Amino acid sequence: MKLSKKSFGLPVDSDTDIENNTQYANASYSWQTFLIDFYRRVKQFYKFDFDSFMILIVTVSHITHENYKDDVSNDKTYRDFVKSFKDVKPGSLSKRKLGINAISNILEMPEETTRRKIEKLIKNGLLAKSKTDGIILSDSFIEKDFPFADQTVKSLGKLIRTFDKAGLLHAAKNFKM
Repeated sequence: MKLSKKSFGLPVDSDTDIENNTQYANASYSWQTFLIDFYRRVKQFYKFDFDSFMILIVTVSHITHENYKDDVSNDKTYRDFVKSFKDVKPGSLSKRKLGINAISNILEMPEETTRRKIEKLIKNGLLAKSKTDGIILSDSFIEKDFPFADQTVKSLGKLIRTFDKAGLLHAAKNFKM
């Protein structure tokens, strides 16, 4: 399928083609730079492979979903959200434990590989095991992860501003195929 400006809901005007191409190129470059920086920072900050990082992300995702799926308050800040991760008490998650098998299935990774990587993450103080909740974040995870997460939020904000300047946020919201 051929995609054009019209496909993205953008005005088609030959006088602005060069300007739009530059904006798209800048947005594409920004996206690629964001990804390169993100992958580089994962390796540099955590000093392990990306699959291990994905196990962390699955764990954070599970806790986020289970703790906040019913939270309708809009008055919390990003810092409040981060702080609330420290307040997760054993047994406060759903009745669904996050286990090795679930993580393995989500990441389409062999179960034994997943188990070994989880054990290493536990040894490194990033994850923990709970009889009531399964695989969880360690008590010190937020302090250890915050510098990485904070830089990622800043980088993502910069990327979003670049996309907005290029008109791509509006285009993405109205995208039709």
